[in-house]
Amino acid sequence: MRIVAEIDRELPGLSDCERRQVLEDRLRKQAAVEAQDFVRRHEQAAAERGRRDAARAVARERAERERAATADAEAARHALPCEDCGLSQAAGFCPARTSWRRTDSLVQEAVALAVAVRADITNPTAVEEDPAVRERHPRPAGGDV
Repeated sequence: MRIVAEIDRELPGLSDCERRQVLEDRLRKQAAVEAQDFVRRHEQAAAERGRRDAARAVARERAERERAATADAEAARHALPCEDCGLSQAAGFCPARTSWRRTDSLVQEAVALAVAVRADITNPTAVEEDPAVRERHPRPAGGDV
């Protein structure tokens, strides 16, 4: 309808046959322009799909390399012998040594907590003399406890 209105406004004295001829010419031109635009948009979309596919392929390759590197590092870690007893394929510590270290760590934490709980933190001398208390209850910057 827009093209018909343009023809009537631009060429008011045309006969029906001439008007139809001009309308057909303009419709053909408009269709050609729209077809070119469609082809251009289709080519742009295909190029964008190609770029996205290439980016996904690069990301997949990088992720696969990272997975392989992680698996290699994990395999190398598992191949290490126990540092204490020399048991092979122990990932650095055999199960017994791992349990012992964890138990030792928990005992040390429990002792530190017991010392800190029993200390009189309102007594500055006691705090200064006991490093476990100082660690659990640091003094304020001004020096007052």
